[in-house]
Amino acid sequence: MGGRRSVAPPVFEQARARWALLAVVVVAVLALVVVPLAAMVRTVTVDAGGRVGAVLTAPGFGSAIGTSLIVAAAVTALAVPVGAAFAVALRGSHVPTRTALRVAVLLPVLVPDFVLGFSWLAAFGRSGFVDDLIGWSWPGVQSLAGVTVVLAVNAAPVAYLLTVSGLSARAESDLEWAARAAGARPWTVLRTITMPLLAPSLAMAATVVFVLALGAFAIPEILGSATGVHTVTTRIYADLASSSDPASFVAAVTLALVLVLIAAAVVGPADALLTPGLRTTRTSGGSLGAAPGGRVAGRLAATMMWCYLAVAVGIPLLALLATAVTRAVGVLPVPSNWTLANFTAVLTARNGEALGRSMVLALVAASVLAVLGGVVALLERDRAGRAAGTLVALTFVLPGSTLAVGLLIGYGRWIGGSLLIIGLAYLAKLWALAHRPVSGALDRLPPEETHASRVSGATSWVALRTVLLRPLAPALLAGWLVCFLTGLHEVTMSSLLYGPGNETLAVVVLNSEELGQVGLTAALSVLLTLLVLVLAAVLWWLVSRVRRSVGVPDVR
Repeated sequence: MGGRRSVAPPVFEQARARWALLAVVVVAVLALVVVPLAAMVRTVTVDAGGRVGAVLTAPGFGSAIGTSLIVAAAVTALAVPVGAAFAVALRGSHVPTRTALRVAVLLPVLVPDFVLGFSWLAAFGRSGFVDDLIGWSWPGVQSLAGVTVVLAVNAAPVAYLLTVSGLSARAESDLEWAARAAGARPWTVLRTITMPLLAPSLAMAATVVFVLALGAFAIPEILGSATGVHTVTTRIYADLASSSDPASFVAAVTLALVLVLIAAAVVGPADALLTPGLRTTRTSGGSLGAAPGGRVAGRLAATMMWCYLAVAVGIPLLALLATAVTRAVGVLPVPSNWTLANFTAVLTARNGEALGRSMVLALVAASVLAVLGGVVALLERDRAGRAAGTLVALTFVLPGSTLAVGLLIGYGRWIGGSLLIIGLAYLAKLWALAHRPVSGALDRLPPEETHASRVSGATSWVALRTVLLRPLAPALLAGWLVCFLTGLHEVTMSSLLYGPGNETLAVVVLNSEELGQVGLTAALSVLLTLLVLVLAAVLWWLVSRVRRSVGVPDVR
């Protein structure tokens, strides 16, 4: 952590205020993460009654771990180059439709992951949309390869965002222009200057993508379970479905702890080695340099990116819509076969209640996390609070299945099957998403304003309200937006924690898919996707307006 800049002084200079806020954070981390993990360890080491050995040697245990590691490694190898290529290519103004591409590249992460998996099945599976139109299908869509490809499509936007962040912090436009002026070709500049500077960001992107792919559940469940492709997360889901069997429950807890150990083994060294480099900022001024190439290269890059997005997102979403409006599976999706019966069938009171629960959970979790994320960002300005920021970051990379199992063991006897336990899972998993935008915004604030307010006699709370809150408003709102949208369509933890009458809308969609209700599942997926996209557009417009009102540039 030694490379971190001390950009802003501690806002809360009174020791009592700092320690009170730090105590709140510590209690929250203990309740949301430490207690559940400790309960899991106790279950495996004390309460299992000697069944752990049988679990470790059971058929399928080792293969599930091996499959998860293979999938995570392959997804990383595919997603990081794609995301980095988009980020680098979209730096320059010579790329046509650059603004539209910047929006479109984020679609796979805005579309719920289980919807993306189901839409790929509807598009490229046997008797799917493409098969009906041109007689071609991809048998491998329900295989290890299909799971890997769709997870890579889902993870590429994460790699893109992390690369964009690295470009904004580490790109040296003066060096790039100097190399170009000295006669270096664009690709030479990219290879010798830009990419080496981005190495820490790309390595961190690879770490995050690997851990996210390791903990993915919905896509492997939809595309792999029916054909015998079992990952750790799908095995946990299956074992918890048979949790009345003590051996199955112990197997689920053991697998969840294995995910924790793998994630810790990957994230711990990566955080120690990469964080100092990531926190080194640019020394040269000016705007980011243009991506290599001129107008012809820009048009070629735009064409390739649109082709990728059409295959990865466009055709699957079109197939999803066609499935939702077609009267039966296997008939051609032509106007004579269109119907709205699937949509009217899913507009039920039960589904409306599920949507209401999803909205309430997302709203409450996002609002609480906006406060907690801001508190941690303020505390980590000094050494005492810096560890809190690291702990919060680690909660995000803990697989959702692990957090769900831990919360179930730790608090299930009191609040199991309730909305409260799902809400606690959202708080534990999404805390970092609210914290990082505020922490990054604080890093960019000039320290003189805070110093001036403190010298003038303002208290910590007055300085926070009058000096920091206005420029931090866009970051707070952006963090709230990401947490809200993620919570709205979260399915991994919800599917493990919900009880009768407490299903979220995402769980309803997943259950419908497992029952083989293709048309109804497609209609529900379309409605949920439209809801998420419309809310994302409205809220992002609001964030942009707040940015402009306070004079904060939109870095992309």
